[in-house]
Amino acid sequence: MPSHMVGTSGGGHGSAIVGSAYSTGQDCHAPVPDPNAAYNQPYEINGNWYHPMRGDAGFSENGIASWYDQQSSSAVTAMGTAFHARQMTAASRTLPLPSCVRVTNLKNGRSVVVLVDDRGPFVSGRIMDMSYGAASQLGMLNQGTTPVHIQVIPSSPNPSTPLPQVLPVAQQRIAPKMAPVPVLHTPTAIPVSAYTPPASANLTAVVDDAFSNSPVRAIPAVQKAPPAPVPPCREAGAHTLRRWRQTPPPEQIYLETANPMELQTAVRERSKLQDFGISTAQMVPVSSTIAGGLYKIKIGPMAPTAAPEDYAASLQRLRLGTFVVSEQEG
Repeated sequence: MPSHMVGTSGGGHGSAIVGSAYSTGQDCHAPVPDPNAAYNQPYEINGNWYHPMRGDAGFSENGIASWYDQQSSSAVTAMGTAFHARQMTAASRTLPLPSCVRVTNLKNGRSVVVLVDDRGPFVSGRIMDMSYGAASQLGMLNQGTTPVHIQVIPSSPNPSTPLPQVLPVAQQRIAPKMAPVPVLHTPTAIPVSAYTPPASANLTAVVDDAFSNSPVRAIPAVQKAPPAPVPPCREAGAHTLRRWRQTPPPEQIYLETANPMELQTAVRERSKLQDFGISTAQMVPVSSTIAGGLYKIKIGPMAPTAAPEDYAASLQRLRLGTFVVSEQEG
């Protein structure tokens, strides 16, 4: 997560909801972290390796916390979920994702319960990055950083879904021969069982959904009908072909590094992406020199339903490279 940037002011703070995980600021529920998920595996940022904990029961720590918003981050967390600055979330370098943590501002005594669903901060001396909403509850927006005490707390065993989500109401059937008796009561929402993500529900799965490994099928060739008698002219034939081709050739979407790099750098950057689970990363030569040439890293092709700009922002936030969107005719 990048270093602190002052966010815009505004009112209202939402609860954090990530699948079945959520935090209202006072109550938090998170499914059991998946140790096999990509975001809970060791990773390297700026030459430093970080090893997420396999368990966090009873963990507590004092240190400096900062805060971040969407202007200084991206729209996607390390778990591949949407990031909303005003929700009660936080980022940690080593706590398993997701986790429920109580954060207390040691300067003013304020505390808030957050859902840890992201990685960071990658600034020396800081132990946690708070969302804008959580930082506002702690009263640390003007300072940017503040000393805090963080303590992992047990997840709520029976999560109550916060508003605005509406749950189905239990319906009571009345026996056919029984006269209806009016009873005044308040319907009770059915509790939602905790969701345990499958082993494949990780950032690698999100990346695989975005980058298709199967090539786009070529458009079947159209059988050419016998041409009408026309003078033998090359231009007439080209015009007829253009008229038959009703559908333009498909375009495949890729992500590629913004700047070319030398061979050793390209090999290292590709290995970093592949270690993170992006199997479609490949090296593409862009020029040749006496020293050996320059290369770019290309990822794709992406699935038609993917949002390439969001994934490029997520890769940059995770220090996996600066990528731009490119198109290639199929």
